[in-house]
Amino acid sequence: MEFLQPALLWGFLAVTIPVVIHFWYQKKGKTIAWAASQWLIDKTSLQNRGLRLDEIPLLLIRCLLVILLVLLLSKPIVNWFRSSPLTEKIHLVEPDNLLVSNFRFELENAIKKGEKIYWIGAEKQEAKDISVVPKQKDVELYLQKSISRVSETGKELNLYISYNQKLAGLPKIYVPGSFKLFSIIDSTLKAAISYLDLGNGKKLFADRNPNGVVQLKVTGVTDNIPASQFASEPVHKGKIQVLIDYKNPAEQQTVQAAMLALGEVYSIPFVIDLAKKTDIKYEWIFTDQKMMETNPGTLYFIRNDNARQNLSENIIPIQDSLRLSTSELVQNGAVPEWVGNILVAHYKLNEDIIPLSQQQLNARFISVKPVANQNANKIYQWLLLFFVITLIVERWIALRKNTSQTYA
Repeated sequence: MEFLQPALLWGFLAVTIPVVIHFWYQKKGKTIAWAASQWLIDKTSLQNRGLRLDEIPLLLIRCLLVILLVLLLSKPIVNWFRSSPLTEKIHLVEPDNLLVSNFRFELENAIKKGEKIYWIGAEKQEAKDISVVPKQKDVELYLQKSISRVSETGKELNLYISYNQKLAGLPKIYVPGSFKLFSIIDSTLKAAISYLDLGNGKKLFADRNPNGVVQLKVTGVTDNIPASQFASEPVHKGKIQVLIDYKNPAEQQTVQAAMLALGEVYSIPFVIDLAKKTDIKYEWIFTDQKMMETNPGTLYFIRNDNARQNLSENIIPIQDSLRLSTSELVQNGAVPEWVGNILVAHYKLNEDIIPLSQQQLNARFISVKPVANQNANKIYQWLLLFFVITLIVERWIALRKNTSQTYA
């Protein structure tokens, strides 16, 4: 027997409460002199001497009520009548022709053994003929739902998926019970990594760690990737002209320090001006002033109250001024990270489909212990019914006992 709330089993100690109350109630009676009581002294003293046998059933029932209440709160799961562990497998397959072709032998053997095969998709669809692969877009969005839908207690899940980079952007995927992962890399997929040319042979690109978090990387510094993996042309080459134009000197200094830190860590060639120069075309502009005219090729960081009339894709509204007293980003030292994420999105460094590594793919899936909800619900219903019946019996005995004593 297992319990969903085992900490509540300490409540069994409360079974001593009815016993203590019973004996305490017997001792606290007082003898009161009454003229007619002399005729009842012998009989009453005999009945009240020691533990009365007619009160034992009521005491036991009340102790049983406490035990049943503790069991109800601790939510037990009984597996006594469960058969021996099942070795049957369930197969969940991504509807992809290349994937099915690669694992055709395993899937055909599963069909011969009578094991169930399902397609990943919006609806639960059993694959009785693997030669007919349904068309399904955005399969990764239905992966968690499909796993939860086909998982059965005691059965092993075989999961067939491809090394899809889109999985990295999703939350962790939880698989009830044990599972095995079968995956392939599409050799026909030409993964081209978008990058910024930093000069001196260095390239800045975006990658995802096993937890799905986007991270900036520089070739030759933090990673070593063959040149064939990168796109033929960079999304940007050379220096990035930045204008930081704030009326508040503290705010201007904060943004400048964040840009210098980001540029130093990733070798990004930022050229920062604190005053506008007419002969320079700026690619990034930080300002707290209203912009009457905007350049489509320039990225603007404008305070929210000044940007309402100029909303477009190249305008980043800032909720608060970037000062220590008003901005959580500044207080947490997260301005460089925030600017880095905007850089990734602006230059579209993470849009190309890059296959996940085996380590990254395995990190997306977490095995969890399945909860036998059906068994838990059944035992809970029976315990609740037994508790109600016991409570009714206790009340009936108690009322009957009080009535008999009143008319005695």
